[in-house]
Amino acid sequence: MRILDRYLMKEMLVTWLAVLVVLLVIMIGNVLGRSLSSVTDGAIQADMLLILVGVKSISLLVTLIPLGLYLGILLAHGRFYRDNEMSVMQACGVGWLDLMRPTAVIGLLGVIFISILTVFASPWAARYEQQLKQTIRDQSALSLVTPGKFIESSDGNTVFFARQSNPERTQFNDVFMYRQKGEGIPAVDSARVASYQVDPETGDEYLVFTDGQTSVGKPGDDEYTVTDFKRQGILRPREEAGEPRLIIKGKRLSQLWGTGDAADQAELQWRISIPLAALLLALLAVPLSYTSPREGRFGKIAIAILIYIPYANLLVLMRKWIAAGTVPAWVGLWPVHMAVACLILFLLARRVGWSWLSGRYLSGSSSVKVQGTA
Repeated sequence: MRILDRYLMKEMLVTWLAVLVVLLVIMIGNVLGRSLSSVTDGAIQADMLLILVGVKSISLLVTLIPLGLYLGILLAHGRFYRDNEMSVMQACGVGWLDLMRPTAVIGLLGVIFISILTVFASPWAARYEQQLKQTIRDQSALSLVTPGKFIESSDGNTVFFARQSNPERTQFNDVFMYRQKGEGIPAVDSARVASYQVDPETGDEYLVFTDGQTSVGKPGDDEYTVTDFKRQGILRPREEAGEPRLIIKGKRLSQLWGTGDAADQAELQWRISIPLAALLLALLAVPLSYTSPREGRFGKIAIAILIYIPYANLLVLMRKWIAAGTVPAWVGLWPVHMAVACLILFLLARRVGWSWLSGRYLSGSSSVKVQGTA
């Protein structure tokens, strides 16, 4: 490998990693903000917060790596133009093919990394996230109680409030609970103390109230009743436990390959397309990064984003059409990729002229290469 290739690859790799870190920090901050609100509302436990954020970060990398690679190569080449390094290289006989070669190597590195994520890491993360959410749904709602806050059950039939609790969350002081199942009669329980108990034989969960009062119905109705009690137990409704259906994102390639289901075919096409999109974006950044001496380093960022957004949205749209059966699975996402490949060829031809198809304008003749920078 030539010294020039190593230099170009180093600059592109460093810029790519820097952009990727910035994008990942922004997206993790967004995920962390939503997760913190779930912790505040009592939907998940605080000790599961970092685990959920870490699992979601793996899925984020699948979409952020191609974008980071695209912007990283664009910024690196933009610096070459701004510092006149590109003019010196082209004056010394460096052609467009010489620029595309190290870029393709970096692009293939991104393809390998993304392929590992899409084939192994991302499906595992989706399965693990589904398992965590199932564990959260199955655990006792009282373990999520935050003293001083109203906590609503997942089905919306119960609202619980406790002013104080012990560290184990098994006993609560000054409690209030509102119960209503569907269109049934509402009931309100209030007590001085409530304790959480589990029947060791059946596994049933009870909330036992002590020294309290229960009101059933709406105040003013004929059937409205108020009952004082010394001790009263309320059974926590059990949900039918069944084997959760594996989400499509969590399926392995062996489970997707060869199935006749349109949704599985759409997911398979998506996993193939993401690494290919990363390589195409890396190659697209080379001719797109061309700037005149009067343009700044970030002059093509806006254009690059305007190209990336339709590309990404069309991939998502085609994926949905395949899953819905609107587009045949054999068509796949290839038309979108072919359009981007044609755009790469058009930009290269615009820089060096259509005679580049003969090959002599891409490398070899320094006079023609200088013409490519005009």
